[in-house]
Amino acid sequence: MVSCEKESDEIIDPSFASPAISDFVLSNDTVVTTSSSPLINLIVSVNVNLNDGSPINKVQCRVYDPVNTQIGVYQLNDNGSSPDPTAGDRTYTGAINIENIQCLLVGNYSLEVVAENTSGLFSNLITSSFIVVNSANQPPRITTTNLPDSIVRPMPGDSSLLTITVNVNDPDGICDVKDVSFVTVRPNGVTLPAIPMFNSGSGVFSFSNYVSFSSDPTSYGYFKYTFTARDNSNLLSASVKDSILFISPR
Repeated sequence: MVSCEKESDEIIDPSFASPAISDFVLSNDTVVTTSSSPLINLIVSVNVNLNDGSPINKVQCRVYDPVNTQIGVYQLNDNGSSPDPTAGDRTYTGAINIENIQCLLVGNYSLEVVAENTSGLFSNLITSSFIVVNSANQPPRITTTNLPDSIVRPMPGDSSLLTITVNVNDPDGICDVKDVSFVTVRPNGVTLPAIPMFNSGSGVFSFSNYVSFSSDPTSYGYFKYTFTARDNSNLLSASVKDSILFISPR
């Protein structure tokens, strides 16, 4: 049996073309501001090629802060309205204005720019970055330490939990505190490596560890602690000292 079918000259499965973006321009690679009046302003532009595809639906720029939290989505336009200088030249331009900043994070911010056409197809992704600097940055401060005056080491086979906390603030906002650590000097004068503290939130940093029995004589007496805080610009606080008397079990 032979079947005769009409040969179709219609496109049954058309191919779709994605747009392509290039020639990315960022007005500044460094933004200088202050925590008292924080403001981040930039101009972004990119060239868009339809690549024989459908018209452009939108071109967007997404901004992420130093901890990779998305803080804004901004439209880029080719309409001749400021900051875009010329309509219809395939260069899409937009203003990045980040205001109402509750706590200024300094450091590296990242950008992602992508175009989408009316067929729902996306272009290649262009990424970039810029740095935010606080020109009036101030160091953090350790306000209080919370340690027991003394602790009795438990009998063999037992242990007890020791928790140390410190309270920290920063004139530039608590988000500017990068880390807190302490150095311990044993009763025999040996200095131990610095130990980082856990950020419990609201300016409280803590460290917990179990205390057990020890037959080492240098495990008894005054353990001296020196606490230091550091901000995101790597400025250090003034050191704060405290101590705990470790007592032999009776």
